[in-house]
Amino acid sequence: MLRFTAPQSRGRVIAWSLLLAIPAALGLTRWIEASDHKDSALLAADHAADIADVYTFKSPVNPDNVVLVMTVSGFIPPSEASTTFFDPGVLYQWKIDNDGDAVEDLVIQAFVTGTGGHQVMHFRGPAKASELGSTTRVIEGPETATVAVSNTATPIAATRNGMTVFAGVRDDPFFFDLVQFKKIIAGQATSFRNPGVDTFAGTNVLAIVVELPSSMLGGTKLGVWGTTSRPQL
Repeated sequence: MLRFTAPQSRGRVIAWSLLLAIPAALGLTRWIEASDHKDSALLAADHAADIADVYTFKSPVNPDNVVLVMTVSGFIPPSEASTTFFDPGVLYQWKIDNDGDAVEDLVIQAFVTGTGGHQVMHFRGPAKASELGSTTRVIEGPETATVAVSNTATPIAATRNGMTVFAGVRDDPFFFDLVQFKKIIAGQATSFRNPGVDTFAGTNVLAIVVELPSSMLGGTKLGVWGTTSRPQL
């Protein structure tokens, strides 16, 4: 079992080395998402821990369920889609605020074991965070779910304890006309094109997906953000 460890006397501690506060607020009737794709030199140098997007929305087939999605390692070209893998040294987390104070009440954690095309993603939570903010401990206790990482177009999903999970390479779902955006910023245009031209078309991301009953997260309006962490040295 992979453990994100500092010295044993300090427990299983993850120090904050990379934190992307990409929030998604879920109310009763709407969902919001935010995007980040290599916005800083630090993230560009740590591709495996770079969060592209976090999505939170109600399941389109079961309104009692919530879907949480995190994508990382953006701009993977098709030629590298089958050879880009999750980093076993990264802990991926959704942090969930269910009482409106902008502090995580629950966390769902994911981390991978294995290398190459034989990786398995492990999930823990939702559970109360043992540490708040930028320092994180891996949740104690049994895993909530595990799933083999999908490295091909055929998805592999697994369901356990009321949660359905997926991890693997997928086409980047985020749409953005970056060329036109830069023209707007430069004062060379005043609006986006219609139809727009997707800058991310043909590129891939590594995606982690959890679907679970809303009741497992508490509250009627949720604040959700994603983080990636590396072990403290």
